[in-house]
Amino acid sequence: MAVSLDKAPRLHLFVAVVTNAGTDSAAVHHLGITDDVYYDDQVIRAWDVKHTVPGSEVCLVVAGDRSAGYREALKGESPNALIDPFFTAPTSAPA
Repeated sequence: MAVSLDKAPRLHLFVAVVTNAGTDSAAVHHLGITDDVYYDDQVIRAWDVKHTVPGSEVCLVVAGDRSAGYREALKGESPNALIDPFFTAPTSAPA
C-alpha cells in the first residue's frame, strides 16, 4: 500500500467586509480568518470596519485559503450549507 503525505483540502471560515458584493465594482475592505480562539475578535473587527465604510456589509465566507476567500468575498456571503458546519459541534457519546 502506498503512503501519501497529501492532505485533504481544509476549508476556513472568513469574516469579510464588502461593498457592492456580486457586482463588477465589488470591493473587500476586510478579510479575517477565524478559528476557535479568534472568531469573536474577527467579528468585532469586521463590524468596526463596517461602521467606517459606507454601504458595506459583513459576510461569512468559506474558502480553502486567503486568496480564495478574497475571491469568494467579492461574490458575497457563502451558502449556508458551507457555513453551518463551522457552527455545529461534533457530538460524542459519553464514556
